[in-house]
Amino acid sequence: MTMSLSAPVASTRGSWVVLQTRLVANETGKGVRLMWRRRSMVVVGMAMLALNYLGITFFIGGGHVVEPLMVETLPALLAVVLASTAAVQGSGGIAEEIYGGTLEQAQMSPATPQVQILGRIAALAVEGLAGAVVLGAVFALGFGLDYDLHPAALVPGVLTVVDALGYGLLLAALTVRIASIGAITHVFNMVVMFFGGMIVPITVFPDALETFAQFVPTALGVQAVNTTMAGEPLSATWSDGTLPWLVVHAGVLVALGLVTYIVNIRHAQREGGLSPR
Repeated sequence: MTMSLSAPVASTRGSWVVLQTRLVANETGKGVRLMWRRRSMVVVGMAMLALNYLGITFFIGGGHVVEPLMVETLPALLAVVLASTAAVQGSGGIAEEIYGGTLEQAQMSPATPQVQILGRIAALAVEGLAGAVVLGAVFALGFGLDYDLHPAALVPGVLTVVDALGYGLLLAALTVRIASIGAITHVFNMVVMFFGGMIVPITVFPDALETFAQFVPTALGVQAVNTTMAGEPLSATWSDGTLPWLVVHAGVLVALGLVTYIVNIRHAQREGGLSPR
């Protein structure tokens, strides 16, 4: 009797998992297609970030590229590309759907709000990672930067991606409740750019600023990636506390973003906030 009951339950759970996976894939595919339609704007955005980074690098180097500085700050640029893409496009996409009245219609889908937002973020991950890979290759090959691409760097690298996407998820979630989120998003992105190590490495900050920077999205990840690519073992990032705090930081951002989105969607459904306000 136990076996006959457990089989249908397992089958039901398996079907539910398959359905949710398909729904996430559908949302991701939709986001990627929308990104392709506005690919020219994506290219312009990446070019602007690259020019800003190059201008800052020339300014700090007195008109010259300081190669050791670029080696340490380039990973931060790539993290900023991913984080800003997730934040700006994630927040902007939600805002457009609210003002267009389509976010309310989307709630009629069999996909739950958390499935919908995870699909959106997955599509933005594709966009951000594509831009980051292209910019990384252009700068590394164009300036002949020497990196030790040790496999150990993959661990903090993946966690940095999760951290950046969690940041974008949180700002997208806040967009449902806060109408003027655009200005807030740009301010937060500037904080990530400055304190995340894109201008100067975090290690040269005064102690108080270095402590503050460790709470900024992607900053811990960039620090851990630089440590491993400098030839240090992965254990060095664990012993100095960078890696464990990165795990906590990324996990908290993703969980907070998901919970905030669900709570804000339910609040908007009750108060009529899924349409233009």
